[in-house]
Amino acid sequence: MYKELVSFLLSIVQIVSGFIIGNLNISQAPPDYGGIKHEEVVVSQYLTLIENGESDYVIVKGANCSKSELTAAQELQNYIFQISGCQLHITDDTARVRPHEILVGKTNRENPDEFFIDRKALGDEGFQVKVVDENLIIAGGELRGTLYGVYNFLEEQLGCRWFTPDLSHIPQNNTLKIDAELNYKQVPIFEYRDSYWVSAFNAEWKPKLKLNSDRVKSIPDALGGAVSYAGFSHTMKGLVPESLFEEHPEYFSYREDVGEYTKDQRCLTNEGVFNTTVENLRVRLQANPNVQIASVTQNDNQEYCQCPNCKASDEYYAGPSGTNIAFVNRVAEALEDEFPNVAFDTFAYQYTRKPPENIVPRPNVIVRLCSIECCFCHPLDQCGHQRNEPVTDMFRDIPSDFSEDIKGWSEICQRLYIWDYTTNFNLYLNIFPNFHVLSANMQFFAENNVKGVFEQGNYNGGKSGEFGELRAYLLAKLLWDPYCDLEYHMTEFLEAYYGKDSAEYIRAFIDKICAKAAATEHLFIFDWHYQGMYFNYSERKYLNSLWESAKNSASTEEELDNIKRSELCWRHYKANLFNDEFSLLNPGRIRENELLYNDILDHGITRLTEHRLIKDSPNFWQRPIEWA
Repeated sequence: MYKELVSFLLSIVQIVSGFIIGNLNISQAPPDYGGIKHEEVVVSQYLTLIENGESDYVIVKGANCSKSELTAAQELQNYIFQISGCQLHITDDTARVRPHEILVGKTNRENPDEFFIDRKALGDEGFQVKVVDENLIIAGGELRGTLYGVYNFLEEQLGCRWFTPDLSHIPQNNTLKIDAELNYKQVPIFEYRDSYWVSAFNAEWKPKLKLNSDRVKSIPDALGGAVSYAGFSHTMKGLVPESLFEEHPEYFSYREDVGEYTKDQRCLTNEGVFNTTVENLRVRLQANPNVQIASVTQNDNQEYCQCPNCKASDEYYAGPSGTNIAFVNRVAEALEDEFPNVAFDTFAYQYTRKPPENIVPRPNVIVRLCSIECCFCHPLDQCGHQRNEPVTDMFRDIPSDFSEDIKGWSEICQRLYIWDYTTNFNLYLNIFPNFHVLSANMQFFAENNVKGVFEQGNYNGGKSGEFGELRAYLLAKLLWDPYCDLEYHMTEFLEAYYGKDSAEYIRAFIDKICAKAAATEHLFIFDWHYQGMYFNYSERKYLNSLWESAKNSASTEEELDNIKRSELCWRHYKANLFNDEFSLLNPGRIRENELLYNDILDHGITRLTEHRLIKDSPNFWQRPIEWA
């Protein structure tokens, strides 16, 4: 009872302090979304590929090209036809050399004097696009690089866009001209790139945005395949199942606080746990011969083993992270000869987040560092505020522990991955103003030897009412190029998704909530309604007017529908805090709640929180926070 009372009083203090801060006249500078500013290339000489719907160019592929290179040639043919109405012929490199050729993928036309491509430098996913004489070359890694190169050429040179799986922009022009001096190369910084938002689950859309994970849905070989996991997270519960507890309680975590073994974690110094893990992981890998990464990851709780052997190991390695790395190193060593192309993945998560001493991960061990505790409205390398921190810490300047952790791991780990977070799991539909830090955080990862990034968002299904489609698109852009001009890509998306006349109002809304968050709050991924930002009356009046202007400016029903669905995050926010039309003083509040609920369902939103579906027929006297 005492703890509950203290918790309640601290919540009240947090609400009051947040309300006071939210109403102070604190300077809110416009956000800088980051990246290198996009500049239009000045072209001095053009190469004409198609003129007035006609062309003598042919697309040339290798006679023995990979499946994805064949797709690349076909996609180039398909989109050029959609743009210009001209269908270029596809031929093999065994055919005679033509005066005007578009070479796609690895062909016998390559030679050191003219068409040389440094394929080693490109790897599996890099590509080079260049003009030689009057020939266009789009060449890349046979696995995915050539396909990525074609999509990049269509996007950057011909103006195609794939904003969502359902929204593309294919320009119409019966004459296609490109820079006659075109020559550029792109190689990804991150070897693993995944955006865990619903719109990013589409296997046809992901390759166009150069995402290479098959999480949720596999990507066929014709589209380049993907980086595949055996298991993905919290896999120790399956590798050493609870069914062994009765016969072997010593396989499980001993907890000093309860004086007994529990099923929460596994004892990583127990030989039986090691042998069982190796055998069960071997079975998984034999059943999935195409996977590249095997997950050996702790369960999702803090109850690590405190038996005498584990305690001694933790002391030697300066924490449980070292005991975990020692265990995964042994597993990797036991299986690496049998599965030489597989890497073994583990977490630096919660109690294993701190880098260990006296041990380093093996070269074939991937460490995924997780940012779950961090603040997400300030750059990860600058802000050290963490969720569930004492109320008294809200007003202190706290340096970033996460920054020290990523630097520590990058010094000892050859393949460091990041598990990052981009939504509020307690309140999926609440505003989550983090757009202004996405670029800074991705650059921070790139500059600290990170090799792979997983951006977890609203993954549960249904549609997003909180800018999920925008966030998925921008994250994909950053995962390929952490230094891209995010504001440029945001503007293009907003105009395509909400309409050119409405986009400025949506952008102003995003600008305001991001600026307010950066100036007055800290943002965490398990916030409740009373832990977020507070907008005063004049601010709310301004934000309300932006949504009304956006709706009034929509040119199509589709644009209006997108605007109304995104507005739900603002209405949901106000309803939980009794603001404006949801005020306790408004006799129509119950009706407003019912309208909000029906609009949520009508727009295809199925969850307000991570682990629960929306209730059927909720009590509309209650706020949305109680509808889940």
